[in-house]
Amino acid sequence: MINLGIIGMGDMGSKYAERIFLHEELGFKITACTRVKGKNLERVHKFLNRGDIKIYDSDESFFQGFDDGEFSIDAVLIVTPHYSHKNVARAAFRRNLHVLCDKPAGVYLRQGREMVQARPTSKKLGFIFHHRKYPINLEIKKIIESGKYGKVKRLSYTVTDWFRTDYYYKSSPWRASYKTDGGGTLLNQCPHSLDLLCWLFGMPEKISGFCHEGKYHDIEVEDEATIYMEWQGGLTGVFTASTGENPGVNRLEISFDRALVTCTPKSIKIIENPQPSDFYKKMLPEEYKNPVPTTTELDFEFPPPDTYLDVFKAFADSINSELPLIATGEDALMSLYVSNAAYLSSAQKKQIQLYEIGSENELKFEKEFEDWLASKN
Repeated sequence: MINLGIIGMGDMGSKYAERIFLHEELGFKITACTRVKGKNLERVHKFLNRGDIKIYDSDESFFQGFDDGEFSIDAVLIVTPHYSHKNVARAAFRRNLHVLCDKPAGVYLRQGREMVQARPTSKKLGFIFHHRKYPINLEIKKIIESGKYGKVKRLSYTVTDWFRTDYYYKSSPWRASYKTDGGGTLLNQCPHSLDLLCWLFGMPEKISGFCHEGKYHDIEVEDEATIYMEWQGGLTGVFTASTGENPGVNRLEISFDRALVTCTPKSIKIIENPQPSDFYKKMLPEEYKNPVPTTTELDFEFPPPDTYLDVFKAFADSINSELPLIATGEDALMSLYVSNAAYLSSAQKKQIQLYEIGSENELKFEKEFEDWLASKN
């Protein structure tokens, strides 16, 4: 059994705690937590009343309690505001603890990079990118990696089903502020979507971002964003997200050499040609005649299974048996780099080149982005 401390028992932290309490097969025992109050206390009070869990008001008092021997833990689950992720993780690593962190890896890339660099070689750093375990996303990855339909040429990913009311943005004082939240829809709603793009296709090489601040709500951060991306090898793509459209859409369209694959949360539709499009381009005598395709549709359960449980189980297995995590710290850096680049591209109205994380050019980007963010604060 792995002794676990949960740092941040707000909305998501309390939901995670409830899952862990109810699923002993995951292999965790919660021994301490922080920031349990309000409506979230109601969710977990029946478990906390057992009396064997230490409760603290802050990260600092939590770690002081650990240092003083008030409880024992092997790992921490971090579910605190974005800006604090790095410092909390580093405090855990200094105490030789494993870390599982909620998304994103930070507000700016340096935070995530320094978090990854602080990890002791014997300890784990995992991130909660549970969308990777959705059955439909596993099937999409299988299709891409099989090469059955040839090379991926173009993609379009539209995620505008993140509709949020004005009340949502006013419900917490930290929301919708660069100073306290770090950004808008790209940093709050979209990390899972951007992670999927990087997981499926690799990190882009070039980014052009178009962020629209307060387009639908009276807020200072963006509530609509579009990113044009280029990859090595010629793949191009467009990603669009919004919290102001209702009804919205969630659709990934992938153009292969000889197929068009369209994915929604419930289905994958494959329109397949017998030969690659270049074959018909060169061989057909008619100017406009298209080949006759075949269509296949695959249906999936929606909503999908609770894949948070997969993430927690993989984290436990990685500690106990050195099995792979669902998403590592290095994985988490990619989606954060993309969102940072989109913000800076939009502000400077120019395309941003992405470099190897930690390289001299990438470190220059970090400084430039942080200067821009400071000006927004």
